[in-house]
Amino acid sequence: MEIPPNLAQALSEIGFTKYETLTYWTLLVYGPSTAKEVSSKSGVPYNRVYDTISSLRKRGFVTEVEGNPKVYAAYSPRIAFLRFKKELEEIMEQFERALREVKPEEERPAIWRSRDFKEALEMFRESLSSARNEVVVVIPSEFFDCIRDDLVATFERGVTVSIYTDRVPDLSMFSGKGNLFLRRFYKLNHIVGMVDGREVITVQNVAFNSKNPPAFKSTYPEIIFSQYSLIIEIFKESELEAEVLNNPSDIRFFAMFHAADFVRRHLQESQITAVVQGRHLKTGKYETLQGLVVGYTLSLKEAVNNIHIETEGGVVKVGGMFAVVEDYESTDVRFGLASD
Repeated sequence: MEIPPNLAQALSEIGFTKYETLTYWTLLVYGPSTAKEVSSKSGVPYNRVYDTISSLRKRGFVTEVEGNPKVYAAYSPRIAFLRFKKELEEIMEQFERALREVKPEEERPAIWRSRDFKEALEMFRESLSSARNEVVVVIPSEFFDCIRDDLVATFERGVTVSIYTDRVPDLSMFSGKGNLFLRRFYKLNHIVGMVDGREVITVQNVAFNSKNPPAFKSTYPEIIFSQYSLIIEIFKESELEAEVLNNPSDIRFFAMFHAADFVRRHLQESQITAVVQGRHLKTGKYETLQGLVVGYTLSLKEAVNNIHIETEGGVVKVGGMFAVVEDYESTDVRFGLASD
């Protein structure tokens, strides 16, 4: 009995040899068999059966039954591929650990497209896991539960979580060392996630096609700017529904319009200190700025958003990642909040 061509092709694509595929299929179809029986039923040369079975045993697809002659039995696809999945996950984790040690700070921008919604969500989760300052998430409420646990895990690492959605979810699980801002916005068709201003994930028209919507992740500055501008437009029409400040001494932002809005709402009744990693627009030099926040600009119509910091060298204006008229640009803003 020949294996269906589509299954043979699928196994070939994940690294199975022709003999491994034939042997595994034969054991599944005919049940426990000797090496001689496997050879006669599968067409695998007898002198290759033993090394093929040995390879399948190492993969966790076949077991050996003691006896004379020895008998071999296949694990069901459900069990075998569960083991295979765990093995791949272990290899994946090894790669990720190795990459964290050698990956350069800067790399060429790129775009990655997903094949389906599940893969798009995995891209989303992967980006969330790398966040350090702030994640901005635009998501229809019916999909919120898909990433709730990942947002909570991000929040618990101290990262600011800024959410735009059409219905306020249960926020009781957001406890720990992070800070959260939830804004309500009703015209939601896409899922958008932006992490630290360095990458964006977009799942388009998910409200109309939740099984296979077009989706991508990108680090191109032009695409990030486009999605950043979209989020600003959403911000204009949104309403702040919830603010959870579990760690007022370390409130992090990359989105300058969020930072400026926070200053607008808290500067009168509280003292706000700031530590900013910024690039001077004239010299191009990266500097650490520290001081009191003494003002802000939040002009959405003119697309000018900044904060004013009183440093030892005087008051400077810090804009976001696409700053033009300010003294510095930054995607790493950290506030400390203290009541007067």
